[in-house]
Amino acid sequence: MSTKKKIVQFSLICTACAGLLVSGSSLSLPATTQIVSAASSQADQSTDVTSKLQLLGQPFSTPAYARNVWDMQVFDGKIYLGHGNSSNAQPSPNAGPIPIVYYNPQTSQFVTQKVTYTDPKTGKKSTEDATNEEQIDTFKILKGKLYIPGNDSKSEEWNFGNFYTLDGDQWTKYRNLPDGIHVYDMAYYHGKLLAAIGTDSAPKVLISDDNGANWKELAQIKGIGTRAYKFFEFKGVLYTAAILMPNNNIWKDQTHILAIDKNFNVTQQQVSGANLLPGMTYVQTAGKTPYMKMGKTVVFKKQLAYIVGDVYNDAQLAPKALIVTKNINDPARTVTFADAGALPTDIITRPNKTYVLTYTKQADGSYINRVYMTKNLKTWTQILQFKQDTYAKSFEELNGDFYFGLGTDTKPVSESAGKILKVKASDIKGK
Repeated sequence: MSTKKKIVQFSLICTACAGLLVSGSSLSLPATTQIVSAASSQADQSTDVTSKLQLLGQPFSTPAYARNVWDMQVFDGKIYLGHGNSSNAQPSPNAGPIPIVYYNPQTSQFVTQKVTYTDPKTGKKSTEDATNEEQIDTFKILKGKLYIPGNDSKSEEWNFGNFYTLDGDQWTKYRNLPDGIHVYDMAYYHGKLLAAIGTDSAPKVLISDDNGANWKELAQIKGIGTRAYKFFEFKGVLYTAAILMPNNNIWKDQTHILAIDKNFNVTQQQVSGANLLPGMTYVQTAGKTPYMKMGKTVVFKKQLAYIVGDVYNDAQLAPKALIVTKNINDPARTVTFADAGALPTDIITRPNKTYVLTYTKQADGSYINRVYMTKNLKTWTQILQFKQDTYAKSFEELNGDFYFGLGTDTKPVSESAGKILKVKASDIKGK
């Protein structure tokens, strides 16, 4: 996507936020990264697996920041790896085209899959070595099928956005989501496909009655910004979130979240920032914005757990907290880990268990990465920790083994970004 066009979109967001002063501070260390004393690394040393880590490889050929492993997804016994960078800003701006890469534990190999596309006008079929995206931000399993929302198409016009589906060993690209400058998320809900998109005017939700062959607009989300970032289904309702607003001294204490019921009736639901983002406040300060977003979510034991953070480097997320709520309009609670400085980056569920990945930056510049486990979203037990020169951005579990994808902030940039690490189940004593 051209830099000029993206700047226009960002300007629209800023215009809506009258009175805010926005600077280029997104290229500095995220404000949420805390540097703590070395003492925190002494916690629960019995679960330290640093010496047991296996480096599986560093499979991406892009510069370091675009090697951030935004997502890891187990599917069909393989581990798919999201990477790239859709931001206009340095480092590694507007990366892509981004290939689809998975790790096969059976063969201990990284595999790149090809993508086919059939031009709807000419019927011409082509096969490419990569997606036409600047970033693969997330994989979605919908109806038992693997999807990739087209986060930011590379050198294509704004008239349509993309999504990709896997059939067998073959990926197919579809370029038919109207106004889909960014396709941030997808969902399957009561027989229909939905897409959360970013446009040049408003956060929108698209809907398809025919498994993605055709799309139409279902609704727009009221509020600030032009991007719909996230779907989550909770207690029979499908929600869509755009920019989240903490309690602040500028606007009323509320955030609009789109609520879609099983009959596809749409409600612009106002949710209190004090409830949704407990303990988080914003006071107007030069160079700082109140924009926050929801990252990874899970529903476990009839509760919603979600990672929230600042919108960072365009549309990335700098984590602040893991939050749990029993009802979307009730006061939520922030999870406190044994390491009080731990910042959550990923969360996954398994039968009767939920795991969260966190990191803590040490005074010497290294990072302690930890995985905590819970059976009730209340009591969290550390099951492993390991030290690296950067932090783990994402993780997955397969047959008891844990896999980690390393990441980096914009400054300083770690050349270790993109490394894929493994810890065998037999080496995890805390589990």
